[in-house]
Amino acid sequence: MQKLNLTLDKAYSYKIFMLVAFSLFASVMYQGHIQQGGIYSILFFLALGLCAFQIAATIYVTFVKRVIDIEISDNTIFWNFSDNNKKNKKHSIELENIKDIKTEINYLLGNFYSSFQVTFLLKDDSEIVLTDGLIYDFGLKKAEEVCRFLLDNNLGEEQDIKFAKLIKELNIDTSKINQKFTKKAGNSYYVGIISDNRKEFLSLRIQIETLYDDYKKVEKNVNNEYLVASDTIKDSHIHLKSNAIGLFVEFYNVSRKQELKTLKELGKRKKIGF
Repeated sequence: MQKLNLTLDKAYSYKIFMLVAFSLFASVMYQGHIQQGGIYSILFFLALGLCAFQIAATIYVTFVKRVIDIEISDNTIFWNFSDNNKKNKKHSIELENIKDIKTEINYLLGNFYSSFQVTFLLKDDSEIVLTDGLIYDFGLKKAEEVCRFLLDNNLGEEQDIKFAKLIKELNIDTSKINQKFTKKAGNSYYVGIISDNRKEFLSLRIQIETLYDDYKKVEKNVNNEYLVASDTIKDSHIHLKSNAIGLFVEFYNVSRKQELKTLKELGKRKKIGF
């Protein structure tokens, strides 16, 4: 059985940001509350409630340490949170019941970390979500640890598992940012990128759209995944995927035109429209 133990971040910066935002909103709604009432009064008191919640959450995390324990055995994954060593409900999933696993990091204002979650899609079409919740954060580094722990046990989306295996095979040090590595394997050509720039995904997508304009059949297009196929070349696609570790591109049965470039290699952002 493999185990991972992590202490969640107290997320003071996020709480201060949200407290300031709710306070500003409350000050604006206060004028409407005084002059007109109605919906303005409702929004004003709602904003005050949210401010109070952020203050209470800040006080709570100051005195309470939250820890998560994740365990993976041959046929089950378990996890539970504990506050100051008091354990909460333990969750468990039989590995054979998992149909798919999706990981997602959400951001505020571009690069400002907001939350992390792992969604287990089960064969009965139900979902079980592992997330950091409302008042604590995994943070980017610990989110990466969770992703790597799952991927090392072959738990994750297919592209993420390929990426993790490539990193391990090439002995890539993921603590070093702004690096790119490639590998040719059969009909596939892999490009891996470790970057701390949240605009890297958009940059790679724009390059793919520009360089490979004959790949117009969009099969996936979400905030961290882009998959396009060719209408003329059978069984040929370009798959871009990002996760907590980095970015991964697979060219499958594609006649490549030139290497994709990182933002650092491109130089100024204005060159790609930022």
